[in-house]
Amino acid sequence: MVAAMRKTKEMFEDRFEEVLTTAKESELRCLNGKRWGGNAVLIVVDVALDSIGLKYFQIVVPRVKRFYSDFVETGEISSFNAFSTLSAEDARLRRIMNNRRVWHAAIGISRVLDNLKETKDFGTDFDALRYWAEHANHKEWEKDEIGKVHGVGLITFQYLRMQAGVDTSMPDKIIKRVVERELGVHANDDLRFIEEMERLSKEIGYSQILICWAIWLRESDTDKGKGEWEGL
Repeated sequence: MVAAMRKTKEMFEDRFEEVLTTAKESELRCLNGKRWGGNAVLIVVDVALDSIGLKYFQIVVPRVKRFYSDFVETGEISSFNAFSTLSAEDARLRRIMNNRRVWHAAIGISRVLDNLKETKDFGTDFDALRYWAEHANHKEWEKDEIGKVHGVGLITFQYLRMQAGVDTSMPDKIIKRVVERELGVHANDDLRFIEEMERLSKEIGYSQILICWAIWLRESDTDKGKGEWEGL
């Protein structure tokens, strides 16, 4: 058993060697609450844009940066509360991404988290996001208030938890394909896949967040994603 675990770890390190350093940086940003500089609104926008299957480094990242320039840097949107007042039909939002579902999801998530912030009297939006992420149950995601938001599925639900710093994984098609093909992880359904990723993480000694980032970075056709979101 120990020998098999060591072999799997060595296989992972060998196949993802080129991106491990960058994946570790991304892992630490998530775990330390520093994704997008710790701005919870930008994290939600990132997650909402990613929910429709866009290429992450080529499309999602530039549009989150544009949202930052148009709304956050100007001071117009500094909180979930402010974002919640916008409409998915807002022309400025639609110029960033002309997709109603994206903005329904982002605004809906913001409303849920803003209500949680007020109810629990959290000091910051990120505190509310982290609390939700730590207490959310992916096995009952459809019963969760965020799971009920139009445009949020299990993948988006899990991705939001990861970006908030919870060490879990998401049944993204790229991740599923790669870990099955290269690391022998098989699962009959998405919930089972999340369990298998937790097992794999313990087996090789790398967090689930790092494993996911390593796969995304290696499979991306950008320059390994280096520097794509630095400074935010």
